[in-house]
Amino acid sequence: MQNLFLIIAVFGMVLAISLFARKSVNRVSVFFLGAFYTIFSIYAFQTYIIESGLLLKFRWFYVWPLPLYNLIAAPIFFYFLTLIKDEFVWRWQYLWVFAPFIIGLVDVLNVYVQPQEVYDNIINNAYAKPGERLTVQYGFLNINQHYVMRFLWQFLALISLLPLLLPFIRNLFKEKDRKLLIWAISLYVLFLLMSILATIFAFEKLLKVDFLRSTGPILRTVNLVFYVILFAIGIIPIYFPTILYGYPRSKKSKLTEKTRHKDQVELKFGLDVDVLLRRLNGIKESGSFYEQDFDLSSCAKALEIPTHHLSYFLNQQLGLSFSAYRNNVRIEKGKKLITLGYLERNTMEALAQQCGFANRSSFSKTFKKITSVNVTEFSANS
Repeated sequence: MQNLFLIIAVFGMVLAISLFARKSVNRVSVFFLGAFYTIFSIYAFQTYIIESGLLLKFRWFYVWPLPLYNLIAAPIFFYFLTLIKDEFVWRWQYLWVFAPFIIGLVDVLNVYVQPQEVYDNIINNAYAKPGERLTVQYGFLNINQHYVMRFLWQFLALISLLPLLLPFIRNLFKEKDRKLLIWAISLYVLFLLMSILATIFAFEKLLKVDFLRSTGPILRTVNLVFYVILFAIGIIPIYFPTILYGYPRSKKSKLTEKTRHKDQVELKFGLDVDVLLRRLNGIKESGSFYEQDFDLSSCAKALEIPTHHLSYFLNQQLGLSFSAYRNNVRIEKGKKLITLGYLERNTMEALAQQCGFANRSSFSKTFKKITSVNVTEFSANS
């Protein structure tokens, strides 16, 4: 089972690096998410080391991460807060989220100011008596008390977000933003289950009761659920690669010039009109639009933005869906080729394929819809 923690650690660190390296439209939200996965992966890797009996080989990797683990509620809380409000504004009342981190920092500093023998004794006992390592007193609290406080704070942080989260979820239903809806609900529920199970386990050890550990089957089932939750939190972003492009949406919009319908507009998501138009022109020049399988997802990936950002941009800036925009680009190429005499040397079928259409029929219908004349008439007048 310890290998599962190693897999989680690797996934978490790769994802954290990807998030920090991403040129996102919202750096703040990506930072919070990356911070959580960094803490998460370090925690999973340390658990792997302990469970695999490698602690004596990594003696330095034991006490110092405690304040970091106690901080885990903060990036979770601030990520969802940023996701819901579309912005991050610091308020002093948020300091309560950092209480476990401050206590953990004080306790760890208390260990490090002691003689080296104290640290060595903690490591040796943790290796020789793993069942008793959670009862070691660092300062104000022992390890198990820190564990309880950490996940209890995570639970309280998540519950405190419910008054904001529920209206947010209802709005996503109305907007039919399916991916963001599933992502937000899935991540929130997994975090909540993680905090509940971990808090119950910690209280059992702290109070010396057998609420979930009364029978072997119950214990194994609960352990399995907890490990599955940990694994899911580590790998769930693979199903939602759009977060690498910068959830949530940003309110820090810019006033930009409309190229068609309006003189000025405030665009959501922090989108830069000039940059996106320049990149779209670059994609056109590369010939990608004339590939038959070039769709909304392919274009968004090339632009390094989520698909719903691209759809929003084209609709607000050009008044077009992606499909309509792509057809306009393809028909413009068709008109240019016809003007240059392409049909004098090639068939209509070849022209359709050159422009990215599957067949002559779809090309002709789209050409007529956009230009109001059929291909033959346009060719005769060119």
